[in-house]
Amino acid sequence: AETEALSKMQKKPVFVLGTSRETGRVLLKEILEQALFSKVTLIGRRKLTFEEEPYKNVNQEVVDFEKLDDYASAFQGHDVGFCCLGTTRAKAGVVGFKTFKSRILFLFLVLLEHLQQEN
Repeated sequence: AETEALSKMQKKPVFVLGTSRETGRVLLKEILEQALFSKVTLIGRRKLTFEEEPYKNVNQEVVDFEKLDDYASAFQGHDVGFCCLGTTRAKAGVVGFKTFKSRILFLFLVLLEHLQQEN
């Protein structure tokens, strides 16, 4: 059953939000090393530079998270998505941390709406 599930997953495209920091980089590395998906797209605020061979076929979409509706096409055509966006209370401060959490919730709602419209 596990092999069958893995085989199905390998035929699906995936997007990953937030690969510029530690959690996202670890997830991306694992996805690529295990060849878990047919297509890997990174969605972020800026384009990232990778020198290693496994990263050569990674697609990148640069989006403005404040105008997410303008970038709906970046999320289309993917069956699976991971969100590794984050910050710490120490970096953002209490008010910034609460604002960040609200923006992440909004981001998920917008993504869900776009994914539902696509299907």
